[in-house]
Amino acid sequence: MRQRALPITPPLAGRVVRACGRAWLRVWLNYRLDSYTRNLHAIAAQRENDFHAERLLHRAISQTRARLQSL
Repeated sequence: MRQRALPITPPLAGRVVRACGRAWLRVWLNYRLDSYTRNLHAIAAQRENDFHAERLLHRAISQTRARLQSL
């Protein structure tokens, strides 16, 4: 069987292809970085909300225990 010869590309065409590939890679990596950053901000906000909820719950428990002790 005869093998097909690969097309020979001039060096400039190869550079253009590599540059386009790098540009797409840069776009994709920036997208991933933005996505990770948004996820981290969401996690931090959730932790902050959890912290405030835990404080409120702790305060409610303390008040309830104090009322029970005073009876």
